[in-house]
Amino acid sequence: MKTFCGRANPTTGALDWVEESEEYDYHQEIARSCYADMLHDKDRNEKYYEGIRAAVSRVKARGERVVVLDIGTGTSLLSMMAVTAGADYCYAIEVFKPMATINYYY
Repeated sequence: MKTFCGRANPTTGALDWVEESEEYDYHQEIARSCYADMLHDKDRNEKYYEGIRAAVSRVKARGERVVVLDIGTGTSLLSMMAVTAGADYCYAIEVFKPMATINYYY
């Protein structure tokens, strides 16, 4: 199976797709990604949580069930926020298999 990864081209600033070998280590891709930056961005995460809590509260106030769809969930942080805020159901969708596998077990 061929694996392609996006790489920033420092000359053009464009995103180039590069074919990786069969032995490509997805875990290294995760380590190099911006997941950690987003997880540790306290201000950003507090604002997301405030917004999610407000949205969940509005729907609950109408007497409706809260169903959340998190497409491109990554670490599932926003999904966990939605459930913590009182969402009745939360569907977290992730296409990047290594992240989906991690989320499945945690």
